Amino acid sequence: MVARSVSLAGVLRALGLENSGAARARVNNSLETYGISTQHFTGQAHARGSVSPHRRSADEILLRQAPGSPRTKTVKLRRALDDLTVPHVCAECGVGDLWQGRRLVLEIDHVNGDRLDNRRENLRYLCPSCHSQTGTFANRSPSLRGTK
Repeated sequence: MVARSVSLAGVLRALGLENSGAARARVNNSLETYGISTQHFTGQAHARGSVSPHRRSADEILLRQAPGSPRTKTVKLRRALDDLTVPHVCAECGVGDLWQGRRLVLEIDHVNGDRLDNRRENLRYLCPSCHSQTGTFANRSPSLRGTK
């Protein structure tokens, strides 16, 4: 069913489900749990197979931001790292996207603690346990407190 669909909405229709946020979340969770690929999804209607004209490339996102700039949203950092095919594993302990059979959301850590330094070499995935043990977690680094 998923293999024959070109979008999540198509999967919902094939299952006879309403296209609602809750139904989409359930189907997405099932797809992730069972490791079912959606790489072939192309979208629907006017957006089929196209990339948003506003989408920024990884090279445009993974830069050192000017002081006073707003923080880059995690979803953009995650997408940029995905575009560079950075594996979803903790850089410290090696745990992946699953822990005890459940989905684990890996956090993006700024190695030097500077939230404005989004260069690829300064970003890494960490599990919540390893991230909480870093000296820069939650802006712990005294030298960087003024960069908020």
